[in-house]
Amino acid sequence: ALALLIAIGAVVGLMVRAGGSGVVSESASTPFANLAAFAGQGELAFVSRNAVWALDGGAQTLRRLPVPAGWTPSSPKLSHDGRWLAYTAREFTDRDPSPVQLWLARGDGTGAHLVRGLDVNGLVGWSPTADLLAVIGGEYGSTFELVYPGGRTRTLVEIKNRRLPLGSVSSAAWSPDGRQIAISTEEFGGANDGATIRAYPVAGGVPSTWYRIGNDQRFPDHICSHCGGAREVSAELVGWWPRWGMGFWVYCCGATRELDGSSLALIGHPGAQPRVLTRTLSDGVTDAIAVGSRGALAVVADNPDPGREIGAGKTVEICAAGQERCEAVPGATTWSGPDRQRCVIPTQSATRCLGVATAPAGQPGSGVSLDPSWSPGAELLAYVRAPIALTQGWPDAAWYAAHDLYIFNPHTGTTRRIGNVDGANVPTWSAGGHDLLYVRDDGLWLAPADGGAPTEIVYPLFRPVGLYSGFSHDYYGQIPWTAQFNWWSPGR
Repeated sequence: ALALLIAIGAVVGLMVRAGGSGVVSESASTPFANLAAFAGQGELAFVSRNAVWALDGGAQTLRRLPVPAGWTPSSPKLSHDGRWLAYTAREFTDRDPSPVQLWLARGDGTGAHLVRGLDVNGLVGWSPTADLLAVIGGEYGSTFELVYPGGRTRTLVEIKNRRLPLGSVSSAAWSPDGRQIAISTEEFGGANDGATIRAYPVAGGVPSTWYRIGNDQRFPDHICSHCGGAREVSAELVGWWPRWGMGFWVYCCGATRELDGSSLALIGHPGAQPRVLTRTLSDGVTDAIAVGSRGALAVVADNPDPGREIGAGKTVEICAAGQERCEAVPGATTWSGPDRQRCVIPTQSATRCLGVATAPAGQPGSGVSLDPSWSPGAELLAYVRAPIALTQGWPDAAWYAAHDLYIFNPHTGTTRRIGNVDGANVPTWSAGGHDLLYVRDDGLWLAPADGGAPTEIVYPLFRPVGLYSGFSHDYYGQIPWTAQFNWWSPGR
């Protein structure tokens, strides 16, 4: 049966040809793709029409990659040099956990093949310096695997607990030089009971323990102050960054993940005492943390008072190494553009739609800011600014349409809006710093960073599922854009 599924996948892994204008027309089975407009922009992998597609900007080709019938593709990831592409496929089933496959291909979509014999629990990503993929494997994350482009796997960590088989690799992060991998584990009932962060040399050798806390211990009050340093905590790695060390989210109060605002802790070296930098969005659905090549750090900080919605209390802040506090980007909470939202409670004014007074347009507190992204060399910070959302649960289409794209220069303290771009989400810089790729109205658009006219590259990402229907949403309005596409840009 597996061989049949693979054969079916190989049949549909075909190249879709563009017309004379270099554009692939949208159909019931294919997305719209402007191959000519993406010429020379590298490799773009995206999910559309329940398939993974690879757009090669060099050859201007579009290929549909194999996915077994009845399986849902997700999380395309290109390697650091654009040579390789990884993606996952999950089967529709009532089994828990449902089966997940790992597929590998070349960056242009050719040579796609299934990695056999691997239970996938989480896709960590490619090494920042080598063609090596990190994967959390095993049932409920009991192993950590390194995967080579040809499909060979190597087990780096395996959790064995014969007394009580409740242990897992919860998260992982590559070191900046790619020589080590930080792995956070959670174990219950054994000698290593508790949460532990260790760094494992990729080439092999003894790991170093950076931080460990047992389930019978209280987390330091300065980290879990809102629940008195409660026992049974979790530490989910966010990244390993130059000048900062490892960053991890702390889930306090009985290992509770506060998706709308968890403590972001930093630890500089093995055995050091972690410190809390700020509270940020913490489910990984949106781009809540951005790190520049030289260690510049920007986060989406959360103020829990207005509510859990993505459109309330979120502010882009810049954090400087050595400072105790992060500072909000100037104007990051001010909205002065048009706002076509309508209050769902007719008896309340727009400034009190959710029962919480908001500032008038043009004043601090009238907006939110999201999706920070550093340019190459961390000279400029792109981010999204929007009005306060006026709906409960998740915002409506009018709120997403109001998003504007801004660039902040931390050296001069100046901010400028990018052309007439609106409806923007999760901007990503080209390696040369000349262009920005972003999501708008369920498509991917490319805009010159100097403010020229944007061009739609591919469409759709989610439809016909229903972008604003709730099926595409995660926690309180967060749309998992980054699970739908990945871009490798050549440095030019």
